Amino acid sequence: MDPDQLAAFRGANPGSPVTEADLLALCAGLVCALAIAWCGWVVFHAYRNWSGGGATPGEAGGHVLRAVFLTVVVLAVVTW
Repeated sequence: MDPDQLAAFRGANPGSPVTEADLLALCAGLVCALAIAWCGWVVFHAYRNWSGGGATPGEAGGHVLRAVFLTVVVLAVVTW
């Protein structure tokens, strides 16, 4: 953030102990939590689909690998 943005943030939140770094950490944590929850949802549904005979092990594994890969990419981008 540039100095004008920092001044506006601090001016809009006078006396608040919350800093812009705290807000950034909160947003990053929420994105990470949502990404991990989504990955778990994909794994669960891939397993249910495979165990019910709706997909082959290769198809279910492909869904899981894609979900894990996308989750790792999101986590890497957010924590970078």
